[in-house]
Amino acid sequence: MPIQDKFYESPEFKEKFQLYENAQASGTSVYLEPDDLTDIAEYYHILGNIDACKNTVDYAIKMFPGATMPLVFRSRVALLMEHDVALAEEYAEMIDDKADLEYLYLKAEIMIVDDRAEEAETFLRDAYEELEDDEDKADFLIDVANLYADYELMEYAQQWLSLSEEYDSTDYKELQGRIAMGLGDYEESNRIYNELIDRNPYSFTYWNQLASSQLLHNEIMESIQSSEFALAINPDDEDATLNKANGLFNLGNFEEACKYYERFTKISPNSEVGEMFLGISLINLNRTEEGVEHLKKAESLADAFSEYLHDIYVELAYSLTALGKHEDAMEYIEKISQLDDCDPYETDVLKGNVHLQKGETAEAMKCFQHAVTASNGSPRVILRIGICIYDNGYYSLAYDVFHLLLDDASDEWKDGWSYLALCCMLLSRKDEFVYAVRKACQQNPVEAKMVLGEIFPENLSPDDYVNYLKENH
Repeated sequence: MPIQDKFYESPEFKEKFQLYENAQASGTSVYLEPDDLTDIAEYYHILGNIDACKNTVDYAIKMFPGATMPLVFRSRVALLMEHDVALAEEYAEMIDDKADLEYLYLKAEIMIVDDRAEEAETFLRDAYEELEDDEDKADFLIDVANLYADYELMEYAQQWLSLSEEYDSTDYKELQGRIAMGLGDYEESNRIYNELIDRNPYSFTYWNQLASSQLLHNEIMESIQSSEFALAINPDDEDATLNKANGLFNLGNFEEACKYYERFTKISPNSEVGEMFLGISLINLNRTEEGVEHLKKAESLADAFSEYLHDIYVELAYSLTALGKHEDAMEYIEKISQLDDCDPYETDVLKGNVHLQKGETAEAMKCFQHAVTASNGSPRVILRIGICIYDNGYYSLAYDVFHLLLDDASDEWKDGWSYLALCCMLLSRKDEFVYAVRKACQQNPVEAKMVLGEIFPENLSPDDYVNYLKENH
């Protein structure tokens, strides 16, 4: 894995790291400061050597009981890797200096992870009031806002940032951009990151943030271009590689997306993300068996708390169903049902999909009807049912389902028009096909590119789909 933090490439760090490794290899001791040992533990973590990471920080705690940085690091390992809040609290309370800002941030982070954000807010407000040093107070405002932004609590982050008067500082601007993006104000985040790029055009971090904001704003080509600028600065940057892959994926260019997901898996071999999206891309290229292999690799890399585990299971359930491996698919549906964030209606849809693929239409319809009834007619559920029915070749029935979804849809609902367009095309409903394509491109151009891209020239923008149809009859 490439190490992108210049600190770990510095001669000073390399010398201390080598001293520590030599001592470990020979079974001798070496004196290093607690912060130095913590840096070495973090380096092992970046390398994916978790045992060495824990051993190093435990050694630091033994050598320097009560020292802040080793205990902060070990507490965060317990919190974020071992998912043990009680153990994280235990390490935090071993810190001698309870007035240290790092201790205060750690205590608040533990509360946030433990779903006690309001308690964390009260704790931080009280801590801020007790600070006397003006520099500490200025740092505290930015650091706390960053902490909340890390956990996507953007309203809290905005409140703390609004107390800061360092309006023109780089730290303020960076955080302002993160918050704007987190709140969905992509035009503002684009503006801020462009301003930061004007200040430092060689920051691949800023180019990556701009690419992420543009991707979320459906500015796909612009996002890819920003990722390319980042890659020109740092060819092995994992964020830029993933952003470009995601941009290509959203354009429906799965061949090229695969190349960048493969690059990402080499840069970040311990991440399930690259393997998951590589698998999905291959499935979109009708290379389903290969896709399943990569999805299973993603499953093996994901721990029990991975935010991607649900999506991996769902993709495996659909893919195995398509391959006729129905019992294996049902096993993954059962795994989905055991997840904390399981939507019970989703498992009904997945089971209905298995029944449809087996030709058991009556059983499938029971599953679908139960999902619709139990979800009170959720548009998201109806959409997934329609896609299942379409994928299994029941185009007339799928047409009816998509009409059920879209005829009474709210103005905010954007999805499904592309699938209705496909049904119309296959059922020779020509005028309605053109209308559905127009609506798809207006309402959700990303979905239009993903779903309808194969029936239009590869480089054609969804904005031009309707004109293309008119010109080509």
